[in-house]
Amino acid sequence: MIKDQLSQWLRAAGWLPWVHQIQFRVEQWRNARRNLLFKRAHPQLALPPDYLLFEAFGLDYQRYYEGGLLSTTWIKSLLEPHLDLANGKILEWGCGPGRLIRHWPALLGPNCQIYGTDYNPQSIAWDRAHLPGIHFSENQLAPPLPFADGFFDAVYAISIFTHLSEAMHHAWYTELLRVLRPGGVLLFTTHGDAFRARLRGAELARYDAGELAVWAQVKEGHRNYSAFHPPIFIEKMIAQEELLTFLPGEKSGGVARQDTWVVRKGM
Repeated sequence: MIKDQLSQWLRAAGWLPWVHQIQFRVEQWRNARRNLLFKRAHPQLALPPDYLLFEAFGLDYQRYYEGGLLSTTWIKSLLEPHLDLANGKILEWGCGPGRLIRHWPALLGPNCQIYGTDYNPQSIAWDRAHLPGIHFSENQLAPPLPFADGFFDAVYAISIFTHLSEAMHHAWYTELLRVLRPGGVLLFTTHGDAFRARLRGAELARYDAGELAVWAQVKEGHRNYSAFHPPIFIEKMIAQEELLTFLPGEKSGGVARQDTWVVRKGM
């Protein structure tokens, strides 16, 4: 794909951060009227600053809020067959500026304890100021998290492993299992076969050999740092636990969707 080849060239030349800033301004201008109308229609709704929103998801207020509700409802549907969510403790690892986590209190009621953690201190500061009733904390690029062993009933991470190196995959998977109670459930998403067509050369060879392929040359954890996960790589990573659900991503209308994994920690 020409877009991906151009991105790789800019990445190698060290120009991708500058292009990223231009993309932000273009998206801000393109969505200005749509976002203004949404904000006027929802004057009481707390919305993150534009750049935080762009970094984490994309600069569309309606998709941020309404799409976030749909996605959180979908996560709930995958977790609730295995857990008493309404009386549990749930962690979103990589909560960003609250797109998903803000909807849990309304979906589950007052007895569920919701926690969010992220490595962007600006996102956590905004979350703490605008999303009451949820516990927020900052993490670093590498573990640990500030929680005791077995603290949570459920942990989920949407498009977080997709921006980490192989070493951080193993470190964070181990850490998420640590803070999950025995019998607890971990849900996460990855760039699977639906994204294979974006790879070329040595990256494609690695992917087809069952190894993690990474687009680096930018800060790890940033949205432009991308990891691609052949299913066999994840299967090996989670081999010691019980796989409850695997939903392979599909490509529809030119849009690729991530693979979804739901794992139960052993007793």
